[in-house]
Amino acid sequence: MIYIHCDNKGCGEHQTPKIDKETNEVICDECGKPISNVTDFFKRQLISFGQIVRNEKTQRAFSVKCTKCNKEDQPILNSDGDIQCAHCKHVFGDELSKPFKNTLKQFLRNALKG
Repeated sequence: MIYIHCDNKGCGEHQTPKIDKETNEVICDECGKPISNVTDFFKRQLISFGQIVRNEKTQRAFSVKCTKCNKEDQPILNSDGDIQCAHCKHVFGDELSKPFKNTLKQFLRNALKG
């Protein structure tokens, strides 16, 4: 494991950072903000040690991929009782079949009670 001090104001923790391979930024494990002044050598070392940000898929019951924001998650019920994306609030219309909508609504209502 590689340790480093976070240089973000208010943090300064000695922690194990991770590198985001998409943005090439080193992220503090404590505050979640990018750490500046990190060399390319240090970034390569983080990758070789496996200290990388992993975007793990969450496994949730009745997950649906939104056609607007392309995120896959369990939808929510809005105040009108319609099924909508939990992220962008897009209301699902013809994307979902009626039997699936009915099952999903029943599941979400039970989850709210529980």
